[in-house]
Amino acid sequence: MKKFGIIRWGYVFFFSILLLCGKQEIVHAAVSAPDFPTLAIDDSLITPVGQAGSPQGEPGVNYVQINDGATTNSSGGVWFNKPVSFTRSFRLEMAFCIDNTATDSDGLAFVMQSSGLNALAEQAGPTIGVWSNTGGTTPLSTGAIPQSFAIEFDTFYNNAGLTGDGMMDRDVPSGHHIAWNFPGSNDAYTTDGWLIIDKVLNHRDTVSVPDISDGQWHIFTVVFDQPTQTLRYTVPDFGVDVTVPVDDTFKSNLNLTNSAPVYFGFTGANGGYVQEKAVAFVDVEGLVELDMRTGVFEKDPVKLLLDTGTTLAQPATVDNSKTITYATYLSYKSTSDLADLESGILLSSLFPEGLSLVPEAVYFGKASEIMVNGMPEGGTALPFAIENGQLVVTLPDMVKGNEYIVHFSVNYTEAPLDQNLDVAIPVQTVFNGNAFVSSMTSGDPETHYYQMTGSFPPTLSTGSASLAEAKADLQIVRQKRNSYIPITIVDQNSTQAKIYVTDFFTEDKTITETDFSEAALVERGTLSEPLSDTLALDTSDLEPGTTYYLASYVIDTEGNRSATRYYGIDFRGIVVFERAPASINAAAVTLNELARSIRDDGFAYLTISFDQEALLSVSNTSEGTWQLSGQIKDFMQEQQLLAEEIHLVLYDPVTNQLVASVTSEEQVIFQQEPTGATDLTLDLQEYDCYFRFVPKLDLILPGTYTGTVNWLLESTIINE
Repeated sequence: MKKFGIIRWGYVFFFSILLLCGKQEIVHAAVSAPDFPTLAIDDSLITPVGQAGSPQGEPGVNYVQINDGATTNSSGGVWFNKPVSFTRSFRLEMAFCIDNTATDSDGLAFVMQSSGLNALAEQAGPTIGVWSNTGGTTPLSTGAIPQSFAIEFDTFYNNAGLTGDGMMDRDVPSGHHIAWNFPGSNDAYTTDGWLIIDKVLNHRDTVSVPDISDGQWHIFTVVFDQPTQTLRYTVPDFGVDVTVPVDDTFKSNLNLTNSAPVYFGFTGANGGYVQEKAVAFVDVEGLVELDMRTGVFEKDPVKLLLDTGTTLAQPATVDNSKTITYATYLSYKSTSDLADLESGILLSSLFPEGLSLVPEAVYFGKASEIMVNGMPEGGTALPFAIENGQLVVTLPDMVKGNEYIVHFSVNYTEAPLDQNLDVAIPVQTVFNGNAFVSSMTSGDPETHYYQMTGSFPPTLSTGSASLAEAKADLQIVRQKRNSYIPITIVDQNSTQAKIYVTDFFTEDKTITETDFSEAALVERGTLSEPLSDTLALDTSDLEPGTTYYLASYVIDTEGNRSATRYYGIDFRGIVVFERAPASINAAAVTLNELARSIRDDGFAYLTISFDQEALLSVSNTSEGTWQLSGQIKDFMQEQQLLAEEIHLVLYDPVTNQLVASVTSEEQVIFQQEPTGATDLTLDLQEYDCYFRFVPKLDLILPGTYTGTVNWLLESTIINE
């Protein structure tokens, strides 16, 4: 009876506690989205079980709630659909958040298991969705997720068997803690109690934590290092850093010995209270085994400049006139767990200023299909962008067991102001990865670069390349005129250039470097202005009827020299009215003398005299002919005419024949003869020269009458 009474009292107390628990107020709160980037998780990437919900948040800031905010004594879980393999290293970066409620209940666990995507422990608080149930002893692991490894983040201290909470945490200090074990193994548990037999979890590497359920997101990483066969997990916010040996026990518990796929994810549970718990997947690396390296080639002929997979002792040097090809090699290993990578991964290549796409395309294809004679050719054109010094493309689908090439060709077009080019071009390629493949970087700008050198010599765009071409494009220059040679200089980066020219030379002369001398310095304020000048060259020593040449080159600010150009001139003569008497005078006469000078023809003849020389001359060194016209303007004194018309006449003193007559009407008085001299030289003093006119004797007033003689020289030269 006593024993019965004791047992009865115990049950009464037990039910009383449950009643009290049922009256506790349930506090509802919400978990906020992470404030850091996450994987863009959707229903195709995860499988929720139990009370877990669907992905929430915006793309790239996603999370999953594994317990709802209303159901007590329930569990939930979420599994990443792609399994990991312990045949290679991997890294999982995740985050968790447990709501900061008035009463904790019960925690969550990171779990790796090979039992499938529907795995979940018995839905009760102390199991946290992964451990064995609290009661029963045969076997101890009853109700747990079999073939599993779990790291628990426990927020409720279970050490009161009679209350129904069980004694899972009996052997650890009270409070929040983080520990691990194998939930599906009997070795993970012992038993306790004489009235009610409860299970005790054998916690491993227990770390006590002040408050896991603080409503904050905490980063959690799991890294498997294949060479050392260790699995390390860390929670930096709580100072947790634990290494677990991946030994035979570990492999046996996860069924790794049978190469079973291992899924990872989280489970969580509410006990007698509700407390929201959420997880996020930040990065998952290691499902794909992929190699990457970038080669840089000079074309025509093909020459490897660098390979990001190796470090060259001496950087290669290439001239800026060469076309450069970048080819990134991607080997998607057949040993990868993931059969294919969907499109969307970004591949970025350093793209310094000065590089330009030639042509404007980036190509992608299988190496076996586009490699021709050691160089990639063609493929599928991919859209690309130049962003912050990077050429960025989005890769299409890739299937394991294949090798791919991404390639493009560039030229270096930038020219430093007033300097020759000598610049290091760094090479680095970044594979940004996704939820299944690690991000990778190939190449280091400090060690992987090639040296781009080059000069930008000036070019004379005027003139001809040879004497023969210059002869076919002669500039006609007339005697007694300067030769004007236009100089136009094409130069990409110089603010000034010196022009060097020779003297004029004929075709039979061979010019040497010593024949050139600096003729001008041409400057410009900005590169948008042209470099140009016009050389005014003296031709006084040249002979008419001869073809002359001039050679020229320019040297820019950097000391680069242009090719020599040639200019030709057809130096021709001209027709020149050299001279005429400065003044032509008649003697002063009285009216009686004037009357006596009148001859039988009715004209008065006044003999002409000259103050100085009386030469009338025309010179002609040209290929044309000429004629000289004359015209007399009225001889007057204060509006008083000397005569109606006055003629200037020249008679041959021997034959007394009229040689020339200049009247008020413009008329040709001399012209070039068809044969003989092309010049005219006439000394008027060798002729009998008169003013001939009919005087107005009744009107003439005493005084000096003056007039003018206009001379007009015309030639048949038409191409002046």
